[in-house]
Amino acid sequence: MGNGNTLLAVIEALAAALIIFLAYLIKYKHKVGIIAGYDEHTCRDKIGLANWVGGTLILTGIICLLLAILLIFLPNYTNLIMLVYGVTILIGSVTASIGGKKYQG
Repeated sequence: MGNGNTLLAVIEALAAALIIFLAYLIKYKHKVGIIAGYDEHTCRDKIGLANWVGGTLILTGIICLLLAILLIFLPNYTNLIMLVYGVTILIGSVTASIGGKKYQG
């Protein structure tokens, strides 16, 4: 594996770790204030929102971390792995956002 792929895998893994860390804060520490668009006056269920958004982002982060590891072992598939990485982020973000709307009052 070339240095470019190694650097890319490290950057992917760090981004995934950041997503997992923020998701942990949301889901288990109930730090819903870090969710974009959160308004305590319109949120009906703070714990439910934290569980939904945090859980969705933890899953997204784990998938992204696995893709970073996969990039190390399958360097010939870099473009495909990066495409799947981007789609994973997109689907995870949209799922968290749309699902989070059910907790608005």
